[in-house]
Parts: sequence; structure tokens; C-alpha cells
Amino acid sequence: MKKIYSILAVILLVLMAAGCSSNADNEKTAKDQTGTTETQTDGKQQESQSDEETADSNENMSNQLSSGSEKVITVLEKLKTNLETNAENSEVIQTTGKDLEESWDAIEKNVEENYPEDYENIEESLYPLISEAQKDKPDTTAIKKLMNETKEKMEAFKEKIGS
Repeated sequence: MKKIYSILAVILLVLMAAGCSSNADNEKTAKDQTGTTETQTDGKQQESQSDEETADSNENMSNQLSSGSEKVITVLEKLKTNLETNAENSEVIQTTGKDLEESWDAIEKNVEENYPEDYENIEESLYPLISEAQKDKPDTTAIKKLMNETKEKMEAFKEKIGS
């Protein structure tokens, strides 16, 4: 008889434990369903925030490209000045060539991703210019020609992204 009472006690405990846990599961399910509705509402709000952030990021990228393009143009003008005043000093021209490369590198990836045609057009004259400017004995005639081409392309690009 004692065995029967023990077995009944164990069965009763198992049923009570199962009953309690199923109530907790129901509460979780109710909370999850409410959370899903809240998440859907939040998702719509996040979507509109995402649209605003995209517009802000496009504007920010455009500003970065514009200021980066201006910096490249400024370095090109510095190179022109150095050619006019220090044509014999290859070290100054090499340093300016490195500055030009660094200023272009700052915006290169964005230009390549967002304006691939302009990127190819600019680099047709920019890379030979950088290469020539960094030589031990730079060819000033070639540099002047490439510099003028590159400057025109950069100004046209800056005007394009500014509008």
C-alpha cells in the first residue's frame, strides 16, 4: 500500500509541475505575440528612420566627395606652382606627388563605387601624373600636360556631384 501512495504522490507532483510550466509557456506566448506587434510597429518606425539615414548618408557622402575633390584640386594647383617655381627641385615635386596620391586615396573608393565612369576617366590621367611626379627625375612637360587634364576632369567631377 505504501508503494501505491508513493507512486500517486510522484504522479501528482509531475502533474502539478507540468501544469505550472504550461501556464508559464502560455504567458511567454502571449508576451511574444504582443512583442511581435510592437516589433512590427517598431519596424515601420525603423524603416522610416532608415530612409532618413540613407538620405543623410548620401548627402554626407556627397559632401565628403566634394571636399575631397576640392583637396585634390588644391594639391594639383600646388603641384602647378611647384613646377613653375621649383621645376629643378625634384624632391618638392615628388613630395607634392605623394600628397596628390594621398588626397586621391581618401576619396577613391567612394568615387569608384558611386561614379565608375568618372573614376575611370579621372584615373586615365591621374595615375600617370602621380607616377611621373614621383620619379627621381620627373618630366615636367609630361607632368604639366597630365596635371591640366586631371585638373579639368576633377573640376568637372566636382561640379557634377555638387549639382
